[in-house]
Amino acid sequence: MNFINDLFSRLIQAIMFWWVRVGDNPHHTDVSALNKQLADGKQLIYVLEHNSLADLLVLDRQCRKHGLPSALERIDDGEMQGRRPLLAIRDRKPLFGRGEDQLADNLERLLSELDEDPDSDFILLPVALYWGRAADNSTNPIKVLLDSNWKMMGRFKKFLTVLINGRNTYFEINDPVSLRSLVETESDSSSEDYSLLVKKISRLMKVHFRRVRAAVIGPDMSSKRLLAGKVMHSDHIRGAIAQYAEEQGISEDEAARLARKHFDAIAADLTNTAVRFLSAIMSWVWNKIYHGIEMRGIESVRELAKDYSLVFAPCHRSHIDYLLLSYQLYHHGLNVPHIVAGENLNMPVVGRILRGCGAFFIRRSFGGDKLYTAVFNEYLHNLFTSGFSVEYFVEGGRSRTGRSLKPATGTLAMTVRSHLRDNTKPIVIVPVYIGYEKVFESSSYQGELRGKSKKKENLFDLAKTVNKLKNNGKVYLNFGEAIHLNNLLDNEQPKWRETTYGPDDKPEWLPGFVNQLATLLVTRINAAAALNPVNMVATALLATSRQAIDGRLLKKHLALLLEMQQVHGYNEHTSLPLGDVDEWIEYTGSMEYLHHIPQPLGDLYGLSSKSTVSMSYYRNNVQHLFALPSLVATLVAQGDGASLYLLQRRMRQVYPYIRNELFLMPTVEEAVDSVELWLQFFAERQLVTCDDDRWFAPEKGQVTRLQLELLVNITLPALERYFIGLSVLVRFGSGQCQADELEQQSQLMAQRLSLLNGLDAPEFFDKTLFRRFIEALRKASVITVNDDGVIEFDSELQSQLEDANKLLPVEVVYNVMQVADLPD
Repeated sequence: MNFINDLFSRLIQAIMFWWVRVGDNPHHTDVSALNKQLADGKQLIYVLEHNSLADLLVLDRQCRKHGLPSALERIDDGEMQGRRPLLAIRDRKPLFGRGEDQLADNLERLLSELDEDPDSDFILLPVALYWGRAADNSTNPIKVLLDSNWKMMGRFKKFLTVLINGRNTYFEINDPVSLRSLVETESDSSSEDYSLLVKKISRLMKVHFRRVRAAVIGPDMSSKRLLAGKVMHSDHIRGAIAQYAEEQGISEDEAARLARKHFDAIAADLTNTAVRFLSAIMSWVWNKIYHGIEMRGIESVRELAKDYSLVFAPCHRSHIDYLLLSYQLYHHGLNVPHIVAGENLNMPVVGRILRGCGAFFIRRSFGGDKLYTAVFNEYLHNLFTSGFSVEYFVEGGRSRTGRSLKPATGTLAMTVRSHLRDNTKPIVIVPVYIGYEKVFESSSYQGELRGKSKKKENLFDLAKTVNKLKNNGKVYLNFGEAIHLNNLLDNEQPKWRETTYGPDDKPEWLPGFVNQLATLLVTRINAAAALNPVNMVATALLATSRQAIDGRLLKKHLALLLEMQQVHGYNEHTSLPLGDVDEWIEYTGSMEYLHHIPQPLGDLYGLSSKSTVSMSYYRNNVQHLFALPSLVATLVAQGDGASLYLLQRRMRQVYPYIRNELFLMPTVEEAVDSVELWLQFFAERQLVTCDDDRWFAPEKGQVTRLQLELLVNITLPALERYFIGLSVLVRFGSGQCQADELEQQSQLMAQRLSLLNGLDAPEFFDKTLFRRFIEALRKASVITVNDDGVIEFDSELQSQLEDANKLLPVEVVYNVMQVADLPD
């Protein structure tokens, strides 16, 4: 009888795979390591979530494809003799009668065999399989209706699912586990009654599949259907409605209708139909305008998604950021996050599509609207507690300079408050770095930096821009070190668990904690930066005085920049470019950034005035990765030798300002300690020398001196802004100006200095950078601001200005002193 059943199964399998297609999945467990375990004589037992012939046939086909034993071959000895090596967590009810519990029966047989033979073991291999989960270009509602979901399918519905969605099947081999290790962990008795042990092991496997399903498909979609009711009928919103009605002198019914209107304006309407539709469009877009997407760190995110509510917090470079992250998560077996989007993106047609793909829209300012605030807070809280992942841009808006912006803390504060209310499923924030080799908004960014007003987005302009895109290189997506809110709260507020927090509670420590969290988050985003050929060449060329360089020196300098990251890498989450320096130069030229000028005495490379402005954006994406070695080079290059003690003292003085501007990972003490490390690195490459415990730069005119100067110039613009800010303050005098005056005057001076140096670089005099400089001065207690908003300081500031003179080239100091009308 078994022979006939097996023959029938093989026949059905052959017919089924004329139609069924299983997508490639890079996230299978390491099959080679598993095969080594099987070579030791251990028996492999597959574990499926559902007892289904269709699932079994796909399991058998895919596992044989990966070199694993057949799931259809029956076991020839032992307690499981004559049975297939399979455990199914959820058994389908028979057409007639109650049927037996096959999972319990099979588990008892396996446990009995372990008891009989102490040297035996079984390897349980869970396999996730979802019909209709893989992306395609279909928007057929019937297909969506028959997708894998959270309910067991009947036979007829399963047949239709295979028929309709069979070409879009998701298959994933999960990590194996030893049954004997499970027994040793869970068993609390040597009794031969296995019923309790069977229940424990069954529960563990059910939890595993629930976690995987939540990560791949998302929470039970019935939560979505009930979300509006949960929000609108919560005690918090009912109280907010009553309070609003009383304050406005209207009925509670009118206030409730307004609250529901707010909910409808905010809420996403995430559907598989919209996700598939946009996935098909974006597959075409990526292939049309980009050479590929490089991604790192997704495996750790997949593990986190099984146990935590995730908040994805990317840097914000382009409108495409919204779509890129969701697209990549979806195509790597994770559910699409709900995305916080500005109301400016709620355009006709586009807004509806984005809402269907998980976007929910938020006002730029709540304007004191308590009812709107309450609805948004409750909506966000319900997303977290329901297990949905959420995505928002902590910087608020897109960066126009390529540097990370000062984080906006509003949504972060709401996230922390939601976590304080209910941390049953803890929140983990995942920093995400997104880097482009060409941002299609770059021309508009430069215009806005020069003072042009920001143009309101519309569907026509967006479509027109995308249609013009070509030769845009690659996109880089790196996931950084996750921030576990529980752990951070335990470290910073050890007694937070002792208090019960309500939806309106705002503990005194919250603003400081959120500010600290925001800075940590942006710092970790920066730490996951991706170096690529374009930003490497940009870093090298923009460090030259006229954006032109000898080809041999360019290659040497690029090799040095790479070696710095290889030997003393910024962070383990930072990714390095592939290929060699010759390939980078050729590639950057093909992107129309770099001009090759053949010369009999040696090739030259340069940037045009147009590409100089745009390349500064890509240099700024990764400038922070080279900040520390550049500062050390600066400390040595200016002057006639200095002791290690003096160099470390100057680093301690200037580093906090550079760290504040660039969101650098190393602390002040780590930066000071790194001075000696980088000096040794430079000395080994003859970029500096040491004589009588004093460190010297090479003589001018030597190639090594040129290389050192190129390193100096990476952070020179930041040091120039530092010097400008100090000079303006000293010119005003203590108690003579407010922060906005200092910011405005510093920007004007930077603009003038840029013109004197022959640079068309609006990012150099970006006023937000001077705002951050003022903040850094306040943090360091170098300045204070009195009750009237006036800046006050003492002689310490004059000392800092005098020390800053020693860090900059003479011509820069002269130009700033002249403009600031300061004595020589």
